[in-house]
Amino acid sequence: MAQIKLKLDNRCSNNQAQQLAIVKALETIESLHNKVIHPRTSTIFNDGRVVLDSLRNFNNHAYLVEEIRKRVARLESYEWKVTFSWVKAYVGIYGNELPDRLAKEAARSNGTSIAFNRIPLSTLYYEAAEEARHKWQDERTTCTKAATTKQYFPTVQDRLKIKINLTPNLAAMLTGHGRTRAYLNRFKLRDDATCICGQVDQTADHPLNHCTTIHTQREALKMHT
Repeated sequence: MAQIKLKLDNRCSNNQAQQLAIVKALETIESLHNKVIHPRTSTIFNDGRVVLDSLRNFNNHAYLVEEIRKRVARLESYEWKVTFSWVKAYVGIYGNELPDRLAKEAARSNGTSIAFNRIPLSTLYYEAAEEARHKWQDERTTCTKAATTKQYFPTVQDRLKIKINLTPNLAAMLTGHGRTRAYLNRFKLRDDATCICGQVDQTADHPLNHCTTIHTQREALKMHT
């Protein structure tokens, strides 16, 4: 039994590794087709449901998916019947465990040349999004404004992981630009910035977390949410 060890670029995906393995299996079948008498049948086993589903999804035009389809069509023109079948991974099936071992050996080998380096679009989109997030965070860190907002969301990632239905009241709270006494006093629209509790200035944070006058309502709201 022929054994092939191939290495992909580090930015390639596991799905691409499995797809490339299928391409190489089809190459081997095609190289042997003149030596095989009828009936010419072949079954390729794979433990990746996503890979097999991608072959059935004709809206998927990824390079390796299309390459598999082309090779299957060529084999069918030679009167081959090629089928694909899913097998469960990590249950001791020798024919499935062996490729995993060979793949790991190839990935860890420094002397193995890269056999495939087409980076999937999903990886490029992810890297572009990560770069944008890093730039956003750098600008946020150096910015001297939005101190109130930064108290609620110290990092960009803190904000992005939460889905928020923005309303005027929520925006006022997160930015500290609402009709609080401290904000109105800042723009000379009110003479006194002290909260109705008489303790400290009425900032956006004070009624939400500290004001004793609305303690009961605040605790009831916490219980409700």
